[in-house]
Amino acid sequence: MGLIEDRLEEAVDRAYSQPIPKSIGARVRFLLKQEKGLSRADAARAVAEKLGKSQRTVERYRDDQIKTAKPETASLIEAEVNKAWQPLVKAKKFQAAITSTGIKVDVRGKFGFKSPKGTTNDPRYRRLTRRLDAATAAALYEAKQAGADEDELAQIVADGLRDDYFTDGGTRAQSLQSVALQQIDHIRFSLG
Repeated sequence: MGLIEDRLEEAVDRAYSQPIPKSIGARVRFLLKQEKGLSRADAARAVAEKLGKSQRTVERYRDDQIKTAKPETASLIEAEVNKAWQPLVKAKKFQAAITSTGIKVDVRGKFGFKSPKGTTNDPRYRRLTRRLDAATAAALYEAKQAGADEDELAQIVADGLRDDYFTDGGTRAQSLQSVALQQIDHIRFSLG
């Protein structure tokens, strides 16, 4: 993997800052919801099997009749919740990034420009921290999934920065034809 691809993965991995439910009852209720398509009793049986407890004990946890668990049982419940919780939170944040909120990028690299004759287009180092729009975030992740190389990913970032920063959404530097991003020293992404 390349630098940009690694940092995109890192951004998705860091996206799950939302904590899991606090109480044993809330955690067990979450686990029961994950047993989709099963009756209430069958879901309780399935969770009981995962935890090594009886169906009745799981039902008592669910109904808050038992509010504490032995440390080893509490750890097992927490581990089971974490397995299902983090992918859900990551998926929600990722979906929001590619449909509405976009992705934040902090980058230091050499930016070059292609403009009409008579304008400055010598590449120079810049450090920028900007929010790229949802379309750019979606393009980045689609290209990553399709196996794009570092140069292609860098160009998607550069195009997003051209639209957001260099031309300010078309309100300035309308003659700017393209932006290139090379020699990346640092890049970091964050969702949300």
